[in-house]
Amino acid sequence: MDSRNIIQAVLDNLALNLNDRTIVYERYRVNPIELEPRSDIQRARVALYESSESVTVKTGPEYANLSLQRYGMDISVVRAYTRDDASRGELPLLDLRDAVVDWANSIDAGALTGNRIYTFSYNGNAGITRNDKYVTMTLSFSAIRELYESQVQ
Repeated sequence: MDSRNIIQAVLDNLALNLNDRTIVYERYRVNPIELEPRSDIQRARVALYESSESVTVKTGPEYANLSLQRYGMDISVVRAYTRDDASRGELPLLDLRDAVVDWANSIDAGALTGNRIYTFSYNGNAGITRNDKYVTMTLSFSAIRELYESQVQ
């Protein structure tokens, strides 16, 4: 259950760091257009999920030892009206992105996850998607992950 525990520990730490009760924290990806009918998101939604993974180090008879685990994080900010300008959507989104990047640069991933991942670093983003109700940006992160120990606890 390491994958589950890593996602939970990292996202819980982000929520603690941001300390904002108007943000909904979720552990799965949805297409930004699927957010449009939702009314439970007061100000923003932050979702962390696993993306691709590639083994970087093998030991002995080709056992996976370390991997480069990629994570995605969607940040969606609510806009009130379709014609709102950037001050009601993109700019608050960028403020939240900056706070997330600062957080990622300050965490001790090993201590946070019991050394199941050793690093957690920001790699960039995929730009902003503007829909009727939400503006969304997908951030990408990578981590060096321990695979030699059992992944099931």
